[in-house]
Amino acid sequence: MRQSSLQFKVTLGYYLICAIALCLSLFTLIELRTISMQLVSSEQVYLLLNNVLEMRRFEKNYFLYHQNEDFDHLQSYVTSVEQMLHNDNEDNFISIRQKTSEYANLVHHSVDNATEKAIRTLGKEIVTFAEESATTQRIQVHQALEKHRFALITSMVVVVLCIILLGRLVSYWILLPLKHIEKSMVDVVKGEVTSIDIRSNDREIISLTRAFNFVLQELQQRQKHLLRSEKLAALGTLLSGVAHELNNPLSNISTSCQIMSEEIESDDVELRRELLAQIDEQTRRTSHIVRSLLDFAQEREFKKTVFPLASLIAEVIRFSKGIIPSRVKVRVEIPDLLTLSGDRQRLQQAFINLLKNAVDAIPEMGEVLIRAQSHDSAKTPLLAGGRCHPPWVEIMVQDTGTGISEENLSRIFDPFFTTKPVGKGSGLGLAVVFDVVEEHEGDVAVESTVGQGTRFTLRLPAQNIAV
Repeated sequence: MRQSSLQFKVTLGYYLICAIALCLSLFTLIELRTISMQLVSSEQVYLLLNNVLEMRRFEKNYFLYHQNEDFDHLQSYVTSVEQMLHNDNEDNFISIRQKTSEYANLVHHSVDNATEKAIRTLGKEIVTFAEESATTQRIQVHQALEKHRFALITSMVVVVLCIILLGRLVSYWILLPLKHIEKSMVDVVKGEVTSIDIRSNDREIISLTRAFNFVLQELQQRQKHLLRSEKLAALGTLLSGVAHELNNPLSNISTSCQIMSEEIESDDVELRRELLAQIDEQTRRTSHIVRSLLDFAQEREFKKTVFPLASLIAEVIRFSKGIIPSRVKVRVEIPDLLTLSGDRQRLQQAFINLLKNAVDAIPEMGEVLIRAQSHDSAKTPLLAGGRCHPPWVEIMVQDTGTGISEENLSRIFDPFFTTKPVGKGSGLGLAVVFDVVEEHEGDVAVESTVGQGTRFTLRLPAQNIAV
């Protein structure tokens, strides 16, 4: 497909505007030339009228005073009028040209009482014609000026409309793909799409789209690395708890083995069976702990299952024992029959991060409360900006820690934002919580009062919601 260019479109629009301006200038020059020619013709007519009036003046003076000087002036003006009429080839001057010739013949040959009356009559007709010609010429010049003004205003309006139309067209060429890019960026921010797909033949838009998609891919890769880093940090938290959890069954296995070695020659079969049963039970317990750890560490695709929420929270608390100091009490209020539909591994990581965040917020004696309940009533209000509708499972994690200030409350889910000292936190824990909740099409909200504590509220769709 042949590619176009925004630069070409802008240049084309610029050239079209220049062409329109040039056409307007040429039209104005032509109109001005026409008016100029009419003004020249008008000057000639007024000059003719002036000569005719002077001719009539000396004619009257001669007939009154019979001075040769007046007669000479009369002949001079008659000759001048004849030349002016001879140079003008317009058809409406034919009759007056003939009368002027008759007038000249009468003046040049003999002037007596018989011809005086004829001269006066012809002179009067010549003056009347000159005055009418001057009046007609003045009206024509006035009409030409009015016509030019109307044409100029009309052409300027047309040019302005054309420029506006061209401007809107060029803006449409440029802004339409940019608006599509803006909409696609909003969709990317909302998580509805992962890349921009703009159907445009403009070279600049194609380059911009490719560059933006490349940046998006890089950001997605970096985000995966960051999430993996946060997961490794959570894995470290798990390992500290797992070490404690593994120590008990391994100690029990070791104790049972020592007793069996001491009683190996004994005939007490029941004791041996009991010891072997204990070893088997502790081995299964150890296997379950290791399997849970492997499930958490394993990279896999998002997969929803239905599981008891209480068992998940119990597992989170058991694995987090290494980070929960003795001064902090963790209280759980979750119905045993309450189930949740979601990715167990991701939710486990989210709750570990929430629990760790709550524990870190308690500097002295305190308590963390984890409470959950189901809602299926449409009357229950949504969380601010929420999209999760009933039925849902609402999970609350509340601590009695130091709380979060108002200016920081709106930023706590931003990646890398942390109020902890340097080296004490990556600022990704709550960002991971937000992403996990978003993956499950749920909502998360936070309420906090400085000095009283913080409460996180999660709402996740109940298991009977289609996924």
